[in-house]
Amino acid sequence: MYHIIMDALYDFLPVPSANVEDTTPRLYPKIVSKGTITFEKLTEQIANHSGLTKGTILAVMDEIEYWTAQYLSDGYRVQIGNIGTASVSLKANTEVYDPSDVHAQSIRFAKVRLTASKKFTKQCQGNVLRAPSGKKILRNPKVHSEEERLQLLQSYLESHAYITLKAYGELAGLPKTTAWRDLNKWTEAHLIGIEGRAPHRVYVKLP
Repeated sequence: MYHIIMDALYDFLPVPSANVEDTTPRLYPKIVSKGTITFEKLTEQIANHSGLTKGTILAVMDEIEYWTAQYLSDGYRVQIGNIGTASVSLKANTEVYDPSDVHAQSIRFAKVRLTASKKFTKQCQGNVLRAPSGKKILRNPKVHSEEERLQLLQSYLESHAYITLKAYGELAGLPKTTAWRDLNKWTEAHLIGIEGRAPHRVYVKLP
């Protein structure tokens, strides 16, 4: 197998400082997306590169999807080639403080997570070039996408032990309800951790 060297484009986004007196935001790099490669396009590329038929590729993919789902639903983690390992997380329908108060009917599957392997991650590390002016990230400095808000939060937690709901709302420029939805979603997806109980709950970086 050969490796095609390609160049990824990047731009900078500002990270608001936790210090209100600091008016100069720190910048962090972000990939400028070139779009999405559809599975149809990927299948064609594999067929042209390997000599396999599209029908064979689709049949193998169907089997991988089917058996991955079967094993995940049975409580296993599933390694998918050298790409990574799939696993599932659970969610309780209500907040849990005493395990004896919770029955199996109150627990359900929540998210499927794919943890990339070190080998695959290394294969994805290509060259990066600063995006030209015509291909920079379009943004309103007062409005951040969900992906940008997550990056703001993760950057904040790199240098702070925790963040509160109020502090995150101020960081991302969001009302309380929207800030809570973000934090709740990312906690369920195991992207951040949670400590304490309301109203003293804080959100932390996962180890």
